[in-house]
Amino acid sequence: MIYRFVDILNAAGINSAVVHRSKNFRCTWFANETIVVGGKDIRFGKGDLLVLPEWYRELLPYLAPGVPNVVFNQNAYETYSDVPYTRGTKAPVLSSDTIGIVGISEDSIEYLRLCFPDVRVDGIRLSIDSDLFHPSPKGKSKTIAYMPRKRLKELNQILHILESRGSLDGWELLPIDGATEAEVAGYLGGAAVFIALNEREGIALPSLEAMASGCVVVGFRGSGGKEYMEPDATVPIGDGEVAWLVAALELEMRRFEDEDPGQIEMSKKAISLVSSRYSPERERDDVIAVFSEALARVAEVTPGSTHLDVKFLPPTDVERKKIAQRLSRKNINL
Repeated sequence: MIYRFVDILNAAGINSAVVHRSKNFRCTWFANETIVVGGKDIRFGKGDLLVLPEWYRELLPYLAPGVPNVVFNQNAYETYSDVPYTRGTKAPVLSSDTIGIVGISEDSIEYLRLCFPDVRVDGIRLSIDSDLFHPSPKGKSKTIAYMPRKRLKELNQILHILESRGSLDGWELLPIDGATEAEVAGYLGGAAVFIALNEREGIALPSLEAMASGCVVVGFRGSGGKEYMEPDATVPIGDGEVAWLVAALELEMRRFEDEDPGQIEMSKKAISLVSSRYSPERERDDVIAVFSEALARVAEVTPGSTHLDVKFLPPTDVERKKIAQRLSRKNINL
């Protein structure tokens, strides 16, 4: 998302770049030619705006003191989740230089406005690339896809129950993990069913991608998923209700085998919902509007720092290995 926002802004004539610790690093699990710069090469000037992810939390005030910033919050529920509470003390998860927060779902925006009533909170509706995520032209197979990195305890229960009941006979299980964006799209395009294991998160994009790919999405809405996991387009299950989820899965598996017209119509509604609400055009308009407004508010601001404190930036894998080697020589585990 960060890379895509930068591409959108540059295409609109707003100079932007992704900052990594090293200028030689870029994310490669999705195709991109995004402008990337190294943290050491940053020099802040009048009217510059720094956009920071929410997971910096208490480090936010130290990255670039005196430089106006906007927090791009992709998971509102992580804002305070790992921050110890001290009575009478407000946790410094924003800085005095924070001029706004950007959320990515109706639920997140509501949460953030509750947390920070004195800070401007804007929303950007993300998009799903229908050129990438769509049903396979070869059709759907008897495959159940899921992402094992989410809610593993519930997932284990679901799969064990299905196995013990013999419900998986003739069906393939497809755990999706460590795959590129294109590979994920290919897997979802051919899968009949997707198990949604959403919890407290910003928007739960995998479920949206599965809907766009024509999968029957069965599972937990989580918080962000409330705005799109509708009963006529998906099969939403009450949070944590494993037995109901298994029963719903078995029903949808049978409906797929029977080529149930109702299920086919549900998949079509899911595809239509995603393409209409989560379009690239809407995302582009939101990104340009939100960040143009923020830049206008800091146009005359001279930053209090000229440099970014790179020691707070996440190390690359190569740097992490070098740090680990240095620490191992001192018998310190990273």
